[in-house]
Amino acid sequence: MGNVERASLLLDTPYVAPTQESEAIIVKIWSEVFEISDIGIDDDFFDLGGNSTIAETITLKVSEAFGITFKSGSLVEATTVRDVARVIKDTSELSLASHIVPLRSNGDRTPVFLVHGGAGLLFPSTEFMSGFHDNQPVYAFQVPGYDGQCEPFDTVEEIAAEYVRCMKQVSPDGPWHLAGFCNGSWIAFHMAAQLEKEGNSPLSLTLLDPGVQEGLMQQDYLRRRAITAKKGLKRLAFLIKAFGQDLTQSYSCYRSTKHWVNLRKKEAYEIPVVKEWIKNLNRERHKATIAKARQSGEDTSVLKEIEWTWDDENFDTEAELERRRTPEANEAIEKLKDAWYKFVPTDTIDMPVNVMSSESRATSYRQPSFPVRRAMPNLETTVVGRFHRDVISTAKPDNALYIQAAIDKANGGKASTAPA
Repeated sequence: MGNVERASLLLDTPYVAPTQESEAIIVKIWSEVFEISDIGIDDDFFDLGGNSTIAETITLKVSEAFGITFKSGSLVEATTVRDVARVIKDTSELSLASHIVPLRSNGDRTPVFLVHGGAGLLFPSTEFMSGFHDNQPVYAFQVPGYDGQCEPFDTVEEIAAEYVRCMKQVSPDGPWHLAGFCNGSWIAFHMAAQLEKEGNSPLSLTLLDPGVQEGLMQQDYLRRRAITAKKGLKRLAFLIKAFGQDLTQSYSCYRSTKHWVNLRKKEAYEIPVVKEWIKNLNRERHKATIAKARQSGEDTSVLKEIEWTWDDENFDTEAELERRRTPEANEAIEKLKDAWYKFVPTDTIDMPVNVMSSESRATSYRQPSFPVRRAMPNLETTVVGRFHRDVISTAKPDNALYIQAAIDKANGGKASTAPA
């Protein structure tokens, strides 16, 4: 069956054989994917060495075997074969839209809904989930179309509207708490804007290190900085910077692809060879970031927990995920990137917004022209990590503790103890 004996793993859980056909099917899938023999129905996914890429494979195989849409995020709460078999039978859970995942459905507190970043879904560790109260319901979104159950959406506004609809499936009239990771902060922002227009704002909105989106938002930001610059030379410097970046990138793109395009324009992403060149360019930038971090003595172990970064000493995680994902999932991720690329915030929200910031972005949130400050003037910024990847990591409980503290504060209760 497998090439590793279960007994050699020294698991604390005693072996329990499957007693139902569904459990036997799931055990067979797990044994093949983990390459471990004699997996029992009470063995834990994470104790066996589970991670996001293994979850992706199990998700596909379970969905195919049972003819359902099983969500990889379900493995955060349903961590054993016995649990997965229960989820498959749980018609109430399956009645939810396929792009909302209960990470913890039990508890009597107001639920919090987490919006993914660039990976299109969240697969938090058990350590991350331990940062929430035991009775705190937690739900996460995965990008529409990821599982092929619907067509991907074209804009951030459409995605936000769909997530609001899904959120109301869980709690029709509220209240709700919202949190967004990195790029997903803009989806969470637009969800809050829609709810505010309805007169039913979320109780709290927590954003983890949101920034300026590449594309039209970045172009708009540079233009605004040039317009608002007080001195002529400073204004000219911004304009030269924007023009210089465009010219340099266009020239590099032309040398590699024979297409002279402005990479800030959406049309660039509609040319397959240019799109592939951009992807490779981003990959090299991430590798350079890792190399620089290693040279400065920074702990880079957390990089392996972030789906969209690369580690050249192991394997290309994004490429590995792309290989394991279905064509529908990859198309949904590409649509999501295009939606962010085209997005420029035009709404503002008055509600208080908690921003969990990295050191590198803390000063930007004080700039009046910075998109986050302009769209959400009532910001409360807290520096919680040195680097961006520290703030958005779901490998440790720290960031969940911060989200829970913001929730407790909005509820009028005592905030959770923040990590040291």
